[in-house]
Amino acid sequence: MTAPNFDYLDSMMWTIAASGLIVGIAALRVRYKASSDSFDEEEGKNARTGLGVALGLTGFYLFLAGISISFVWPFSFSGGIYNILFGGSATLAGLVLLSTSAAFLLGRGLQGVSYFALVTGLYLLVDAYSILTYSTGSVKITSNPMQAALVFLAPVAPLILSVPATHTDNKWLRWLFAVFAFIFAIAWLYMAANTTYSHLAPPTPTS
Repeated sequence: MTAPNFDYLDSMMWTIAASGLIVGIAALRVRYKASSDSFDEEEGKNARTGLGVALGLTGFYLFLAGISISFVWPFSFSGGIYNILFGGSATLAGLVLLSTSAAFLLGRGLQGVSYFALVTGLYLLVDAYSILTYSTGSVKITSNPMQAALVFLAPVAPLILSVPATHTDNKWLRWLFAVFAFIFAIAWLYMAANTTYSHLAPPTPTS
């Protein structure tokens, strides 16, 4: 089957960047008690609901895009490498965001979600390692392996830190989690802007 001629990697990248920003804000604004794995139902409920909706929308888009990539590869590459690299990571990230959104909107605990986030972080760590390992000499998985590996590593810290951040009420740990989430958002904003710019370049005229 011929792959359709469209490419939505750039919009996925903007969505990933937005999710990092929203997660960082949520870590600072949402009142969560790790000791009881619950939210403060009175203080910050409106903020939690709004952030939950935003996380749900970003998660739904990434999950949908990831599933689409996994089953109908729409880009001008061959083989299953990119189904794993882009489809698998987007699908898992979308599920983490959807799970977080559900916890926010239903007022449920985050500790269970953090275990899923931890595994997703390890998945992205393997992705980053693989990009560098298999991009040797003239063979490269991406046009800029080091940059690609770094942006895949960017979400790893907040994903792994989500476990201790949801199991303790240490405010400095929450701040550290938020800082890494913002760094992750900035890294993906840079990648998204460059990708959109390059993808909008007109095709080379043929003689």
